[in-house]
Amino acid sequence: LIAQEIERLEKGEDRKDNRAIAFIDVHPDQPQNSGLRIRIPINEHPKYNFVGKLLGPKGSTLKQLQEQTGCKMAILGKGSMRDKSKEEELRKQGGKYAHLNEELHVFVEAFAEITDG
Repeated sequence: LIAQEIERLEKGEDRKDNRAIAFIDVHPDQPQNSGLRIRIPINEHPKYNFVGKLLGPKGSTLKQLQEQTGCKMAILGKGSMRDKSKEEELRKQGGKYAHLNEELHVFVEAFAEITDG
């Protein structure tokens, strides 16, 4: 299901928000850093535990994905914290916790080293 959502977003299908896709400047002499937010379809599948499936037992699934891909990943947005009352308090603070006002999503950040080209 998540793979289908990623594929749909990569193809640019069904863009509901009509936001422009950001450009990335590529400099061959500098390491590149790129981030992508992938929406988790909790509205379409409300009974499925996406966060639990992504994290796995004690976070091992997410750690394994990060090791295999070399990317940093974080589950962010409303519903990303276990304690709902604490999440509500932190949401009001903003700043570091501003992501709690957004939809549930996975933030994937990749850092590419300089290559011989």
